[in-house]
Amino acid sequence: MENGLNRQQQKPKGIPQLKEFNIWVRIAFAVIFFILGFNLSRTAFFFELPFFGYHTVWEFLISAASGFIGFYVFPLFLISAQYWIEATIHKVVNEIVSNFWEQQSRKIQEARREKQKKKVEEEDSKRKSDWEHAVVLDTSVLVDGRVIDIVKTGFLDHRLIIIQAVLDELQTIADSKDKLKRQRGRRGLDIARELKKHSKVIIPDIGANGKGVDAKLVSFAKEHKLKLMTMDFNLNKVAQVSGVKTLNLNDLINGLKTIMLPGESIRIKIVQQGKEKEQGIGYLSDGTMIIVEGAKERVGEEVEAVVSKIIQSSAGRIIFSKLVE
Repeated sequence: MENGLNRQQQKPKGIPQLKEFNIWVRIAFAVIFFILGFNLSRTAFFFELPFFGYHTVWEFLISAASGFIGFYVFPLFLISAQYWIEATIHKVVNEIVSNFWEQQSRKIQEARREKQKKKVEEEDSKRKSDWEHAVVLDTSVLVDGRVIDIVKTGFLDHRLIIIQAVLDELQTIADSKDKLKRQRGRRGLDIARELKKHSKVIIPDIGANGKGVDAKLVSFAKEHKLKLMTMDFNLNKVAQVSGVKTLNLNDLINGLKTIMLPGESIRIKIVQQGKEKEQGIGYLSDGTMIIVEGAKERVGEEVEAVVSKIIQSSAGRIIFSKLVE
């Protein structure tokens, strides 16, 4: 309640108050205005035209009114004028300062945008320079592992790109409950780590984002006009259809394998039985599968066979042969 009364008693801020004016100055103004009023009334009004013959009384009243103006009205006018001048100066200064800071802020923001734009352009230029002629590796190449031998020999001296989605897929495989899958995943991660020791490996932070890893690889390689290295037959076909240049590691490996012709004799160790009747299976040192007809019962033995047919594809090479009795 008291606070409410105090608020009512307080005068609004900005309204001129006579208490701000020194009382002695007001008295001086009153005296000056009294004298001016007396002289003005005496010389201008009542010197030649006395007012009902009582000019002295009216001279006093006019002088008193002038003194009141000097004591109350004129100081109030001066204070109001002071307030108006201060407010005008304050407004002008505020506008000048506000415009100045607005212009400076705009310049700072423009400079910041230009700096950010320049930084992005430099990063794009550096990325394009780093990624020029780079080769994107897929999961199958890392799991296979033979790419490390190609890099060590210097036949693949381009920068290598392994996107984060591939590493995430390898991590998922490495965490599998299946022992074979777990080994393959760990091998892929080991190969990725080994590649960083022998080549410039770039790992962009690009996840699958709901898309399959293969689809992400194809779109990434296509967007940046990069070559994709893979051992996945289907991925190789999809990439080619999408206009992405591919490097099929199987094609390279097959091209480096020993050339064998039908009718040539070979010695091979039979390691397991084949799916078809009387077939035994062996492998060359480069991993090529040899199917030997009539060697089903010779598992664990080294036999002599004659090459009858060779099937070559991007998925690999298979040599068919017949057992020499």
